[in-house]
Amino acid sequence: MSNYFSQFGGLWVDQRDQLAVAQGLAALANPIDRQRVEHFIRYGYVVIENAVPHAVIDAYLAEYDRASQTGELMMEVPFHGRRTYDATVRAKPGVKVLDTGMVLPSGHDLCFAPAVAQFLKLLFKEPALAFQTLHFEMGSTQAIHQDTAYVVVDKSPLHLVATWLALEDIASGSGELVYYAGGHRLPETVYADGRKHWNHEKDGNPPHDAHLANLRQWAQERGLPMQQFLPKKGDVLFWHADLPHGGNQITVPGRTRKSLVTHYCPVSLRPYYSNFIAENRRHVTPSVNGNGYMSLYYQPERLIGGI
Repeated sequence: MSNYFSQFGGLWVDQRDQLAVAQGLAALANPIDRQRVEHFIRYGYVVIENAVPHAVIDAYLAEYDRASQTGELMMEVPFHGRRTYDATVRAKPGVKVLDTGMVLPSGHDLCFAPAVAQFLKLLFKEPALAFQTLHFEMGSTQAIHQDTAYVVVDKSPLHLVATWLALEDIASGSGELVYYAGGHRLPETVYADGRKHWNHEKDGNPPHDAHLANLRQWAQERGLPMQQFLPKKGDVLFWHADLPHGGNQITVPGRTRKSLVTHYCPVSLRPYYSNFIAENRRHVTPSVNGNGYMSLYYQPERLIGGI
């Protein structure tokens, strides 16, 4: 049996050895840190309230509004793929504006706000690499899924943590984030060739559809509660790589759900996509306290205020 809950390994918090985990927790001098990590271990997520100051968010949103008028941002539109920013579709459910956390000057103040960077370092035992951000105006309405099926850290798929930052107060009916608390320990889905991630060309849709259906079935069989996230502006939810999560349906038309999702790995690792981009684009742009950035969509010279 693996020393970890997953056959693919994981972070120190993913070890089966309770003594080793207990020793790791005991090494955390701050009791609040210890409580947060314990919650993350047990439930697969933790929330830090007021993690990002409102003034920082307001500066970012002002930069976002200015950049959106230049046509230089990239977005992904459901069923239509990637395109340059188009204001006519920004309010459609599921639209993601890509890597604004990397290209806007205030991006590092959001992605690596002190409370965020500090908690990531507790999990990673080293600084973090932010390698994808997704800016949402509206709810994603995305089916319950696990990030490890799509967001891949090369050779270490469980060395992944995501954050969900509320850029405004979030109200019910906006397509709010939902998740199965404790679902990060559900049975593991393994795709062909022993992969943890889904490859559409190799796997097709049936295994993927079965994966999503199984998550709901397994969670319900185990009595795991589906929770919704209704945060205040500045609150951040951290989730485990395998936490099943998605977006509720939007029941109040036009109600926004402004948020920024960031995917991180330890700075010593790389996202899988780095194997398929030009060598000059594999450059890590430094941020504060040893943290760093990469982007699949932008050249390194455009990161952090280069747009």
